[in-house]
Amino acid sequence: MSDYYPYPVFINMRGRSCIVVGGGKVALRKISDLLETGANVTVVAETPDPIIEDLAQKGNIKLFRRLFKPEDIENAFLVFTATDDDSVNAEIAGIAKKYGALVNVVDNPQYCDFFTGAVVKRGPLRIAISTSGCSPGIAAEIRRELNELYGESFASFLQTVGEMRQYVLSLDDITRDKKNNALKWLSKKETLTLFIDSGKGKVWDGI
Repeated sequence: MSDYYPYPVFINMRGRSCIVVGGGKVALRKISDLLETGANVTVVAETPDPIIEDLAQKGNIKLFRRLFKPEDIENAFLVFTATDDDSVNAEIAGIAKKYGALVNVVDNPQYCDFFTGAVVKRGPLRIAISTSGCSPGIAAEIRRELNELYGESFASFLQTVGEMRQYVLSLDDITRDKKNNALKWLSKKETLTLFIDSGKGKVWDGI
């Protein structure tokens, strides 16, 4: 087993060109995740899923209903290949590397430049879990536990904290210590409990 592990990083994808080759359920998940980041998504698939077709009709993605061409990857930042043909996936990975794009081949880590991991999503919160390929099942179990720990209400709580943080930082008539104390209070577990039990207004009252 290698002593080197993937570098964990969150990338600003807004406006970046991303290519997804494949039109099935796995490709659809990749597309949906990319759209959440503000990336420009192009899909190449002979028989795309109806939901992918719908996304194209709405203008959310660009869709080519045909076989992959090497020039599809030109100027791409990320490439996801999710076809049901391993040899095609490997070929696309090689072409992507020649173009300087980072590539992810679904279920074939030997061709991957990066891995997406198991992700917990709660509004602005993103927690990515990776076992560096040792056990995707354990990564999924950790995600399940974190989903329970950070329930659905955490998304709105985090939005509220973000608003309040900006408000506190904008105040010119209080000392730095008071600002720091207010920010520390916002990050405490007790503040989340207050939000869940009593709502947004009570959290604002705490400031």
